[in-house]
Amino acid sequence: MKRNHKQILASAGEKKAADYLLSCGYTVLCTNFYTRQGEVDIIVEKDQHLVFVEVKTRSFFSVESAAESVNYHKQRRVSLAALEYYNQNPKFENYECRFDVIIVLYDRKDETYSIKHFIDAFLPIL
Repeated sequence: MKRNHKQILASAGEKKAADYLLSCGYTVLCTNFYTRQGEVDIIVEKDQHLVFVEVKTRSFFSVESAAESVNYHKQRRVSLAALEYYNQNPKFENYECRFDVIIVLYDRKDETYSIKHFIDAFLPIL
């Protein structure tokens, strides 16, 4: 199946976000963790924190529209998937847990990416 422009952009954004997190000292545990209830784009850990990261990539400079797309419904789906990951990995039971959002903005003119990282962006919705 041929991937469309949105899928290619989203995949590139998730890769850029993962690279950014690695450069900040995080360890990437998992990408695209799927469950029946939802998905988590990137799961990382650092300093006894288990972090579930939602990535939004846009080809225009609108942080607001990207942030708004992480609405209640999306937060709930990410939260449920995170709970499943947590339950499957008891070694993290003593870790603090948080939910971050990374917005990756792609500038078509000069083919560059910029990253906005929102730490502790939302509380879990279960």
